[in-house]
Amino acid sequence: MNEHLQNLTDYEPTEKERNLLEVLVNPEYRMKSITDVCKLAKCSRPVYYEAFSKPGFVRLYEQRSREVVKQALGPVLNTFVREALRGSFQHGKVILEMAGVYTDNVNISANIGVQIIDDIGGGDDDGDDSSTDTG
Repeated sequence: MNEHLQNLTDYEPTEKERNLLEVLVNPEYRMKSITDVCKLAKCSRPVYYEAFSKPGFVRLYEQRSREVVKQALGPVLNTFVREALRGSFQHGKVILEMAGVYTDNVNISANIGVQIIDDIGGGDDDGDDSSTDTG
């Protein structure tokens, strides 16, 4: 394992931080206020803010949050496939986009002002750069 990946898993949260993580990643508590989260985790607000000031804690929180999302992904995908098979264009479009089979066409247009500067040639104002040098 390379050093960077090992550093992601080296952080050891305190007991209060472990309680906080359990509450934070629980979908039932996702709309709770910080005060309510702290009460459920049996910690103070300063503990909450101190935990989130630590990069190791933040990485652990993000990792656990991704795990929760991955666990919920299967049923969501099954629902999208089922609805697509029933004829839902929106669900079908998302499934095809995820499979890399479909992309929206995007037209981008812009009006851009351009100034052309002719700094090549002689000092003639008539635009005729051909001069005969009979030397």
